[in-house]
Amino acid sequence: MEAGNAIRIVRREESLRSVQKEGTRIRLLYENEWAELLATEVEPGNSIGSNDFWGFGAVHLVVEGGLLLHSSDSSILLLPGDSITLGRGKKYRISNTTSSRAVIWSLLFKKPEQVFDPEAQTRREKNGGGL
Repeated sequence: MEAGNAIRIVRREESLRSVQKEGTRIRLLYENEWAELLATEVEPGNSIGSNDFWGFGAVHLVVEGGLLLHSSDSSILLLPGDSITLGRGKKYRISNTTSSRAVIWSLLFKKPEQVFDPEAQTRREKNGGGL
């Protein structure tokens, strides 16, 4: 097997970390050089902001509960199954205005050139480009 195709198993003790502050808990589920996968719990009446995600570009998926996302130009209610993509440096706050705990999973892009763009492949194909 070539070194570039080697399988690497990341053990829980190698990547799992947790940050807890009043009303919120962030757990690092996975990390590599370009991305982090987080599980964040937000208790009722609490919020978390873009600075808590280190200003990285992110895709947030609501797993449980409901959250209100506030940015400079809008406020959006997010329910289980909803996801939102936010660019690097975008300022926002996610608030739990419900009476129960909310959970979001977040994929953070640590390098500026990394961007989640689900339509990129479609655009390349329309323009005659490959992968």
